[in-house]
Amino acid sequence: MLLKLGLSLFILPLLVLMGVWGVEYADVSSCIYEGGSYDYILNECLMDQQGIFVTFAERHPLLVSTSLWASCAGLVFTLVGLYKGRS
Repeated sequence: MLLKLGLSLFILPLLVLMGVWGVEYADVSSCIYEGGSYDYILNECLMDQQGIFVTFAERHPLLVSTSLWASCAGLVFTLVGLYKGRS
């Protein structure tokens, strides 16, 4: 039971984080492909001016921190589950 919980906590938060980042990356990529500049603060493609770049972790600090801490907890639960499974 602890092993399944640990593996879920280890993998699922990172998949959510990468999913959110991937959707945004697709928007930015299509904007740049069309010849524009993406403004990360306004979340829109600008064709006539330069957009402002702000890192993903600065814009979504709670999502990034929670995902990484949950994944670390999942790693600990997985290791404990593996250790108890051998005993």
